[in-house]
Amino acid sequence: MYDTDHPHGAGAPALDGWTPLYIAANNGHAEVIRALLRAGANKDAAIKTGATPLYISTYHGHVEAVRALLQAGANKEAADKDGATPLYIAAQNGHVEAVAALLAAGANKEAAFKVRPGGGGGVVVRRDGFLVAWQEGLGDPAR
Repeated sequence: MYDTDHPHGAGAPALDGWTPLYIAANNGHAEVIRALLRAGANKDAAIKTGATPLYISTYHGHVEAVRALLQAGANKEAADKDGATPLYIAAQNGHVEAVAALLAAGANKEAAFKVRPGGGGGVVVRRDGFLVAWQEGLGDPAR
C-alpha cells in the first residue's frame, strides 16, 4: 500500500492517496503520528473523499491520535466531500471523548453537514450537556 522508504519523505502519498500519517491516524497510532509530524508530514493532507488524518481518527474514536493532531494544529473544520467535519463524524459515531477534545480545541459545534441541495444539519450541545447530531428534514433534534 505504501513505501516507508519513499524518496519524497514521511508525507509521500500512496497510490490511493493515503499517506503514512493518514494510515497511522486510521489505526490510532499516536506516537507514530507524532514522529511523522516531527518529520514534516502534512497534517491536513486529504484523501480522495476529502477525509484528513484528523477526520479519520475521529471517525474511529482514536482519542490520543485526535489529541496529537490537534496539538499539531490540524484543521478542525476540514470537511470531507459531503461536508462532514471531524466533530460531526465523531458525534455521529458516538465518540464522546473525541467530541470533547474537538470542542475543547474550539471546533465549530454549529457546522452543518451538507447532505443534499437545500439540506443541512449540525451538532448542538443541549443545556443538559447532551450532544446531538442531526440531518435537516429528519426531525427536530430538540424533540
